[in-house]
Amino acid sequence: MSFDSGFFQSLCRSPGPTGHEAPVQRVLRRRIAPVAVVETDPIGNLWATVGPVDGPHLVVSAHADQIGCTVTYIDEHGFVGFATIGGVDHTLLPGRALIIHTSQGPVDGVVGLRPIHLTPKEERGKAPELHEQYLDIGAADREAALARVAIGDPITFAPRFSELSEGILATPGADNRAGVYAAFRALELYAASPGHTRYTALSTVHEETTLLGAKTHALRVRPDCVVVVDVDFASDYPGAEPRKMGGEVKLARGPVLARGTGSNPRLFDLANEVASAEGIAVQIKAAPGSMSTDADELIAAGGAALSLSLPLRYMHSPNEVVCAADLEAAARLLAALAVRLGEVFVPGYFAV
Repeated sequence: MSFDSGFFQSLCRSPGPTGHEAPVQRVLRRRIAPVAVVETDPIGNLWATVGPVDGPHLVVSAHADQIGCTVTYIDEHGFVGFATIGGVDHTLLPGRALIIHTSQGPVDGVVGLRPIHLTPKEERGKAPELHEQYLDIGAADREAALARVAIGDPITFAPRFSELSEGILATPGADNRAGVYAAFRALELYAASPGHTRYTALSTVHEETTLLGAKTHALRVRPDCVVVVDVDFASDYPGAEPRKMGGEVKLARGPVLARGTGSNPRLFDLANEVASAEGIAVQIKAAPGSMSTDADELIAAGGAALSLSLPLRYMHSPNEVVCAADLEAAARLLAALAVRLGEVFVPGYFAV
């Protein structure tokens, strides 16, 4: 099976800042329902499982939420104040087109920007502090604005999906719709030819702020092993310094296996062996401390853990860049790992 651009686009075009992931989960539910029973919980996690109930249980997790903003205030002139959700760089916002997602539908807005002609020389090249920024939705006054938007409405970058060159994709929300794609694409591949492993694809919520979705699911399940799929900093663009970024990671060189605190040694070795046997190129990166992903919480579920990452340029920006081949390779690796796990697993297999 080749890369499914339509599936990935539908994930990336669905707005899902932390706490508002339902549109992304609805895409997954529609996609996966034909091959597996879909389950959810009150916080918003979604998961689906295929394979025998008596086999080793593999959970492959990726977070559905993206960075964004939320409406916090509307002034008497109808201009909208906002706060960030997750790690948004406030210097990226002035002059940017954003979308407020309301109960009545999307509302377009632009972040106000003082023209350079009117900006004192000493202030040029500097962004206003977040509390000084505002969204202009064209409202005449506060009453007119409140007729269209409400306090707490989520805000995202305007959706844009482009192929910069063959297989090189730019879009908001690739962190971590790329991981969600790989986890659930692998479920489809595995469902078409299942082995002895019970494979669960999990789409978590709240990763960009509190890891609460992963915390909740870690209390629910006790799988034999967990693979957490997220993005990692690519180092193959001008000005990047691989030595300061923890190692070299490049687009189109395959998914990244973390070796260290985020991965069980035997599960790491097994994934590496499967990749070699399947002819799937992988990159290796050291993991000397916290993964700063859902892996930090899902390890507490008790099973062996592995961190699998997808190279991404320009993280937490309006145009994150990934390689389609890396995403599909990760899906193939996960499906093959599930098959192989069912062949070799015995109780105590992952004991260190």
